[in-house]
Amino acid sequence: MAPIHWNETPTLWTALLGDVPVCTLKAKDIGGCTASWTGDRLWAPLPHMPRAAPQPTRFFSSFEEARQAVEQQLKNAA
Repeated sequence: MAPIHWNETPTLWTALLGDVPVCTLKAKDIGGCTASWTGDRLWAPLPHMPRAAPQPTRFFSSFEEARQAVEQQLKNAA
């Protein structure tokens, strides 16, 4: 698997797998951030909502939590 790099701006972080953008993290005014996959990847439903459909975007309470979730998903996919 190619290394994951982060391209950072004040309110938007982009995960790059090699040179290909795979996910963006966007800071929210209310706190926390959203992680949105590019392409066909989807976030699995949360454990407390097992019947929910997979979604391309998920809210996280912190940037660090979102970054770790993105990196874990990319490692699991490899």
